[in-house]
Amino acid sequence: MHKGYVRRTIFLWGSALLWILLGIFCLSGTVKGYMQGEALYKMGDIYHLNDAGTSVAIRVLDIDSEVLTYDGNDYYLVKHEKGVTPLQAKAKDIQQLLDLKKANPNDWEPLKEANIYLNVRVTPAVTKGRRGSTTVHIPAVMIEAIIKQYQQGTLLPTEDAIPLDSHHYLTLTSFTNRLLETGFTLFVFLLAVLFFYGAYRRVRTLKEEYEAFDKEFPRYTQNMKALLKDADFNDPKLKVLVKDHKFVCYNKDFRVIKLREVRNVEVRRQKAKSSVTYAIDFAFGGNKNVTIQLKNRPENIRQLVNYLNEKEGAKISLPFQW
Repeated sequence: MHKGYVRRTIFLWGSALLWILLGIFCLSGTVKGYMQGEALYKMGDIYHLNDAGTSVAIRVLDIDSEVLTYDGNDYYLVKHEKGVTPLQAKAKDIQQLLDLKKANPNDWEPLKEANIYLNVRVTPAVTKGRRGSTTVHIPAVMIEAIIKQYQQGTLLPTEDAIPLDSHHYLTLTSFTNRLLETGFTLFVFLLAVLFFYGAYRRVRTLKEEYEAFDKEFPRYTQNMKALLKDADFNDPKLKVLVKDHKFVCYNKDFRVIKLREVRNVEVRRQKAKSSVTYAIDFAFGGNKNVTIQLKNRPENIRQLVNYLNEKEGAKISLPFQW
């Protein structure tokens, strides 16, 4: 039994820190979504024919102006410095690329000198979910169509042997992408603030309880463990004691309750999916209530209830079977 802020608040502080770190990570991805393709490219966030969780950049070298339509979406094979990948886009969204290709239909990498960079998102052929579930974004029939289009088109490699990336497709980073990422990032930071505030409130509450303990038990201020031996009732398993009509909880929580100011006491059993926990509620005047969580030790709780009923006149009834 001792005073300790770290042990009793470490979960809240740790959770807040983790949310902050996650928020910083999400913020980095969100910022990338707002960057121009060229700036993103120069940072080194370049598409390398693999999955990517946030925005990446490509430098467009060539495009096959023949559109491939599948399931209501249009795809254009785009050649970039790492390969050839389908780009899902409407013609109006990539009109500059199509116009340059039309003006130079037979040139090798006709878009290279234009220095066109795109901020894109990557969608893999298959996304694995929980419990073995999968979502197919590029079915086999679409892969076959991509390969056929590549073989018939103008982007076939020569000596540099640029590969075809048929197991991913790209989309232009959209306003919706940015909006969703911004909202999620703000939500993560909000959770971090709430956990920090919760930790701060917890520290203030503990400070008040420690001060109350010092006031009610001045003899034990410097040696709290001595109270364990002198208590009228002490249960080291539940980490609760009673001394001079005062109830002290010294587990992860810390509370000092004057039993003579309590109007009603109730013990509750709380059922979860795979566990059972208990709680003891102290009701005061003015709608003030204090709830203390107890370990799942029915026999110890019975002994506590018997003591409070016999010695403190609590009149606790147990509306459940032990």
